[in-house]
Order: sequence, then structure tokens, then C-alpha cells
Amino acid sequence: MEDDEFATRFSDALVSEIKAEMGRQDLSSRGLARLIGSNPQFVSSRLDGGNPRTGERVILNIRDIVQIANALGISYLDLITRAENVARRRDDYDLVANETINEFPEGDDADWDQA
Repeated sequence: MEDDEFATRFSDALVSEIKAEMGRQDLSSRGLARLIGSNPQFVSSRLDGGNPRTGERVILNIRDIVQIANALGISYLDLITRAENVARRRDDYDLVANETINEFPEGDDADWDQA
């Protein structure tokens, strides 16, 4: 895997892991912003639609990762490790990115027919 490709996967996986943890804690972007002492636009630019001027998501830096992990009550190392594990596994990354989802491959839908 090329370094650029891994960096993109890792960045996407990191955002996905943060959002998943926010979901587990029933925490909105506004709530996370409050916990880290920032504004909702700061969180949105890093986790959602991105910078309003460029339309691109702002890449998380180390300070952001540490602040967000602390606010979520998890270790920043745990957060980084989760994201790295997803980014290194192509199949898992594809599922996260919704590139390839085939819930019922040909011939494997017998349980579905019985439902």
C-alpha cells in the first residue's frame, strides 16, 4: 500500500472512529465542541463537511486528536490504534467507505428467504 493511500485511509478511519465513539456516547458535534472548549464550526470542519471556503475537511492534527480523545474519555493511543487497524485492513476499509457491500452474495440468502 502506498503511503498516500494509507494516509488517506487512516485520516478517514480516524474520523469514522471519532464519530462512532460519539455515537456510542450519544454526543453531538455541538456537544463535543463544548467539551473541548471550542465552537461547532471547529468540530464540523474536522469531522463533517469541512472548511466552508474550500469544501475540504480539515485534517486532524495531534492536538486535535488528543483534545477529542480526552473529551471522549478514551486514550488518544486507543483512538489512533483503532483507526490504524481499520486503515490497514482493506476489506474493513471498504465497508466503512461503503465501496463494497454485498450483504447477500449469490446463493447465500437462504436465511433471508425464510424470514
